[in-house]
This record gives sequence, C-alpha cells and structure tokens, in this order.
Amino acid sequence: MPKAQHILGMNARVQIYTVQNSYKAKRYGFSKLRAKHFLQKHQIQVPQLYAQLSSLDELREFDWHTISGGFAIKPANGVAGSGIMVIKRRRSDTWFDIENNQFSQDDLYLHASDILDGQYSTWGSTHQVIIEERIPIHPDLESFAEVGTPDIRVIVYRKIPAMAMLRLPTRASHGRANLHQGAIALGIDFGTGKTTYGVDGNTAYSHFGNRALLKTFPNSDVPIAGLEIPFWDDVLKIAVRTANATGLKYMGADIFLHPEKGPMIAEVNTYPGLSIQLANKAGLRQRLEKIEDISARNVTHAVKIAQALFAENYPASSLAQVDRPIIGTKEKVIVYDDHDKPYETTALVNTGRYRSIIAENLASQLELNEPHDELWQQSVDSEGSLPIVQVPIKIKDRIIVASMAVSKRLNKKRPQIEIGRKDLSGFLVVGDEQ
Repeated sequence: MPKAQHILGMNARVQIYTVQNSYKAKRYGFSKLRAKHFLQKHQIQVPQLYAQLSSLDELREFDWHTISGGFAIKPANGVAGSGIMVIKRRRSDTWFDIENNQFSQDDLYLHASDILDGQYSTWGSTHQVIIEERIPIHPDLESFAEVGTPDIRVIVYRKIPAMAMLRLPTRASHGRANLHQGAIALGIDFGTGKTTYGVDGNTAYSHFGNRALLKTFPNSDVPIAGLEIPFWDDVLKIAVRTANATGLKYMGADIFLHPEKGPMIAEVNTYPGLSIQLANKAGLRQRLEKIEDISARNVTHAVKIAQALFAENYPASSLAQVDRPIIGTKEKVIVYDDHDKPYETTALVNTGRYRSIIAENLASQLELNEPHDELWQQSVDSEGSLPIVQVPIKIKDRIIVASMAVSKRLNKKRPQIEIGRKDLSGFLVVGDEQ
C-alpha cells in the first residue's frame, strides 16, 4: 500500500484542493440538471433527458407511457446514488427495475413526489426530478456487473487526469455504482487502460492495507487484473473536456460507456470520494503534487501527460506469469524518430535513476525535441529544469514509449540514453559479468 504521506485525506482534500474551485464552478457538482444542460451546450455527451419536473402539477401531467425504453429517475441535487430508481423495461402498466422489482404508475409517482419533497436532496431549497435514458451495459463489461450499469470515475486536477477507477454495481449495492453501498471498484492503469487492483465496498472500510484488495472477482476465479476498458483514451479526453468547460480545478467525472455512443458524462463531482486510492493501491496526493506545476496545451496533451506520469505496472503476481527478458547494464536498443524511422544505439541501464534521460543532440537529431513535443518541464538535480518528451524505444523485443528528460549533460557522453527504473518494469536487469 502507498506511504502515509502519499495518501490524500479528507482535510487536505478540502483545505488544499477543492478550495481551489470557484463557487460558480462548484454549482455543476451541486446540480445534475445544471451540469447536464451546460455540458450539452459544449457538445459533451450526456444521457438523454426525457423530462425535468419541478412541481407536483408537472408530475401529475407527465405520461410515463411516453418513454419506450429504460429510464432513470433521479433527484437533481442528490449524492451517493440516493434517490435513484432505474427502470429497465415496461410491460403494459407495470414497470420493472434492474433487480426485476415491479412498480405501478402510482409507485413511480410516489417516488418522484418524494424527490420533489426534498427527501433525497443534499443542498438548496429547490428540488427537481430528472428523468433520463438508462445507459445499457457495454458488452465487454456485462459479465462483470451483477446488476446495474458500471461507470468510470476519473479524478482531474488542473485539467490533467490523476487517477481512475471502474465501478461495478452489485446486488449488495442494489445496482448502484457506489463503493459505500457495496459496489466493487477496480483501479485502472493509465498507460494500457487495463484494470490493476480491486476492492469490495462491503469490506474495504472494515479492512486495511492488502487485506482490502481483491485478486479475483467475488465468487469466481477470474482475475481482477487485465480487464480492458473500452474507449479508454476517449474516457480520459471527455474527463478533461469537462474540467475545461466547467472551470473546476479539482473534480471527479463519472462516466458511462454507451456501447454505440461511447463515453458520456453521468455526473460531475466536486467532492469526489477518496476510496479510489484503495482501488489503485496508490496515493492520490502524491499524484496531485506531480501535476501541480504542469500545464497542458490542449486535451490531447493533457492525456499524454497523464499517461506519461501515471502509467502503472501490473501487480507482481501478473508479471510472474510471463517471461521477463534479461538485460545488462548496457543494451543495444532501437529508438524511433518522429517519422517512425528506427535508429540503433546503445543505452545505459541505470536503476539508480527513476526517469529515463536522452541527450539533447540525439533528441534533436530524431526530431523528438520540437516545441510541440514537450510534455512538461521537470527539475532535475544539478541540471535545473529539463523538458520531458516521449521517446518510442525498443528494448529486446519490447517497444515502450518512455517519457524522457532531455539533457545537455549527455551530449558529450556515450551512451546518450540512460534507461531509468520507471521504464524497466517487466525486465530482469543483471550486472555485466566482466
């Protein structure tokens, strides 16, 4: 588990990060309806709105039979899934929810009237009912969700994604993708878009450390690690676009994966929970601090930065299942230039260095050091602030994209590339026997 100083706690979340959000921006987290209308104006996909009801008179006049497919009834300003009823289908005058419970039209009316009375609201004195389309489960995820539609939460700070998890609803959570209510959360590797670790909401808050982690899905021998998230790059992009549009400095984007339409924003959260750290077995505060002084030029650049900073490794148990190539402290490698042309050179394998580094003249020769290639600037001991660029490199038979510091210090040295331990996952490094 991460070190204590790397973990973001509730006090720091409020005093350091959410305090950076303006009141105007926070309103998009307080009201689902306001967020939905605003994001639609910015061409950001959200579930289709069937109706918004603000009074009992509007509720009485609403004809539930006009909705042909599934739908969700929500409070406009609820939290943690409270007050949400998800209807899967209708037969004549009977509606069935995702757990196959039956409801009459009077039942739907009663639930909506409770929302209007403020039973599920968390703030404000104006209460509204949202009726919107039910998002079908993406087929790649269908076998992993007992009931209800999974979603993905992405934490975004200063317009750069910092951490993400897949939330799988269960029968214990009554189809809601909320960890506190018993859903399952799986951490996601930014680099591959595959799941890494997992926690069960039924036990995550009664156990600590590795005891809280899942290795397989409950009641099965299917491993947690390796589930590939559909539309992964688009998931990160829509989260960044939402942060850009709302102006939120620190936020959580809850995202549905529509099988045909792709990612769409389910909700904007200005006080996202901290259990995402359990699912990723990583401290959120450490990641936020890495982002602090980095600026993204655009959405694509923001996603590249996030993937360069936070690409995770698979758990050791998964790595043990594959052969790890053996490399020495000096290795012949192939670096690909800006036009994907290969260039063979020798690299120093330096496990004492965290981030890989490339000589400035070599990076320029390969056209990897143009102004538009720079991801961010990073302070390096004895060298000051250096640009970080992406370098496609082949080591043995594996091609990786390393985020390397561009150094003038290596211009007169050989080799002109040093591979740090961040890019050595999956390799077995041994010393030269000379």
